Amino acid sequence: MARSSRFIALACFTSLIALSACSRQDGRTMATPSESQIAATNTTVAPSTSTGDVASVDSAALNTPPVLMTLVTPWSEGAKVSAPFVCGDATQSPTLTWTNVPAGTVSLALILTDEDAPDYVHWVAANISPSLTGLAAGTLPSDAIQAKNSKGAIGFTGPCPPAGTTHQYSLTLYALDQMLEFANGDDGTAMGEAISAAALDATTVSFSA
Repeated sequence: MARSSRFIALACFTSLIALSACSRQDGRTMATPSESQIAATNTTVAPSTSTGDVASVDSAALNTPPVLMTLVTPWSEGAKVSAPFVCGDATQSPTLTWTNVPAGTVSLALILTDEDAPDYVHWVAANISPSLTGLAAGTLPSDAIQAKNSKGAIGFTGPCPPAGTTHQYSLTLYALDQMLEFANGDDGTAMGEAISAAALDATTVSFSA
């Protein structure tokens, strides 16, 4: 029995020595990382600015508003128009200029509308060349077309509301993606619908008379 006890005690002592050895650093445990190693793991990569990369897009360009087509009339937006642009004095279309016709425009068109009597045809003109930047008073290119107005004549008839009333009007310039297959004197309503259907862009000056 004494021999067995000594054997057991020796075995226990040997196990304690082995455990103690395992607790020491022997090169197989992970050492604490250095400060330079920690900094390397925190490094971020800057976004690419190569051509075609989203990161290369100029934010200022994204915030730039688009260039709009404009129409300039002898009166200002919202003005109350008087002679010589109304009733008996309005014998010809006004002088007009425009800017920023969009790319891809095949033809231009103009419609004068009485917003309080929209079925009345004042002026519908189409197939105007997009190379033009305006029209002199009472003129239209020879290859352009005009609808019959509500007075029964081809071309322009000016604003002329009933006596004692004021009507709201709009003069709209349209940029179209095609030439219209109409002729001089065709129905103004049908021509106007075709203009709206083919419009790439439009700009309006509103006024009263």
